[in-house]
Amino acid sequence: KKTTSSIFKLKADGVKVRMYCHGFGDCFLVTFLHASKPVYRMLIDCGMLTGDTSRLAQVIENIKKDCNRHINVVVQTHEHKDHVSGFNIKGKNKKLLWDDIEVDDVWLAWTENTEKDGDELAIALKEKFEAKKKSLAKALGLLNRHLDSAGAASLEDQQNTYSDYQAAQQRYTFALEQMLGFYDISKEDAMQLLEADVPLGLTISDAMEYFKNRNNSTGTPNIRYWNPGDMAGKEATGVEDLKFYFLGPPKDYGLLRKMDDNEHVEMYLSDTALADNFYMALSEPGNIGSSPFQREKYCINENESVTIADEEVRTKSEDDKMNMADINKLYEDKENAWRKIEVDWLHNAGMLALQLDSYTNNTSLVIAIEFGENKKVLLFAADAQIGNWISWTSPEKEGEETPKLKWGSHGDKKITAFDLLERTVFYKVGHHASHNATAKKHGLELMTSPELAAMIPVDEYVAGRQGKKGWKMPAAELYKRLQEKTRGRIIRADKGNLLMEDNLKEIDANSRPTKAQRQAFNDLVVESAELVEGDDGNKRPLYWEYSIKK
Repeated sequence: KKTTSSIFKLKADGVKVRMYCHGFGDCFLVTFLHASKPVYRMLIDCGMLTGDTSRLAQVIENIKKDCNRHINVVVQTHEHKDHVSGFNIKGKNKKLLWDDIEVDDVWLAWTENTEKDGDELAIALKEKFEAKKKSLAKALGLLNRHLDSAGAASLEDQQNTYSDYQAAQQRYTFALEQMLGFYDISKEDAMQLLEADVPLGLTISDAMEYFKNRNNSTGTPNIRYWNPGDMAGKEATGVEDLKFYFLGPPKDYGLLRKMDDNEHVEMYLSDTALADNFYMALSEPGNIGSSPFQREKYCINENESVTIADEEVRTKSEDDKMNMADINKLYEDKENAWRKIEVDWLHNAGMLALQLDSYTNNTSLVIAIEFGENKKVLLFAADAQIGNWISWTSPEKEGEETPKLKWGSHGDKKITAFDLLERTVFYKVGHHASHNATAKKHGLELMTSPELAAMIPVDEYVAGRQGKKGWKMPAAELYKRLQEKTRGRIIRADKGNLLMEDNLKEIDANSRPTKAQRQAFNDLVVESAELVEGDDGNKRPLYWEYSIKK
């Protein structure tokens, strides 16, 4: 790692936050300044969900040029395609583009510390995560096998409504395929998994492991894993008046998988044990491989018999019992095909997919950055969902008010998440401004600085083409509240600076600032002269950059 003793004496008196606008994905270059000169450069994520990867290559080339091939620290927040896929992109010479950029440090959440001597909880969670991911892929394969089968087509002759049902199944299957796309698992991967135990999502795993592997081959960069409650200061960065507070992810499996909480979030999702049952049915040794009944007490073999309570299928035997052969005959009868559950039970995959997505988002490394004499704070929450958010302000004991999470003091005062949120002047809006990734009471409502501004890495065109009915991003209620809290000081990846004349219609009339306030903000915003083509085919600035003074 290279350090310069002269830098140690410098103070960060300004910062520029650059949001790249290549598509649906996060890539932020944060440059800390002293006397208008860069003293520390930080890259947070580099990925995209859909579209031509040449756009992301264009971003990486811009980073390389602007930073003179050197980044002080790269942060990989969590293992989703739209955040890390850029670390696995090759150029025309088949060489990884990031190989040409020197990186001093790489910061990861404790959940990624899964090496042999790593974090025990992280290792256990990784094993469970991989098993659930494989179960989802297997479910996708089974659904596609059914939709492609001759048997599925024959049902249309028996039921007039089946064509509508089949269309619904196709939409459901496509939505599941898109969810797995975050892990770079395709329909073809899922079908192959039905025939053999094959590795999944290698490109995203390789992207997440890129710097670890590079470290093994070249000796750089330095890999650091951070726990909630950790703090990095000048010893880590070489710059005074610059501190990084690590808020999440929580070291609590219950919070990592927490999806719903009526007190804190914009909208609410529910969790259910069905998702766990489903994944165990498809993955646990000793269970019937594709059955909805994962426990032995629900299974019978050929030497057993079973009492049937349904009058329609009751046998004429003296003991009202039906042997296995009779059950098979009844179940395989073509007239009963419409009653089978081989496919319908696979619809539990949707809940498991949501649970897995929420878990991965909750493993996001969340950083509050404090700089300058006035201790202003920038909050980068990645895609943290509610379990991550509420862990920052949860008390040590029930009934207490002081959060368990706290850091070294400013004078006699301990620093807490309440304090950091109160001083937040910049918020990188979580998860593309979705409905379930910004807390209310213990999140946005605590950001009370009159200087608050926000950047949203959202592409509404791409979001609207995902899932069965499209993803509502930005979520209307959250978007409205962000406008109120920031007085319109919002920059979107797809639409740019909302305080530009052309974009004022995006802002609710009651949230619009005065002309002088607009001008003051616009003076701090720069758009790239270099353009990039979005998924919709339209040109937009390659990046937007916002400056914050001390």
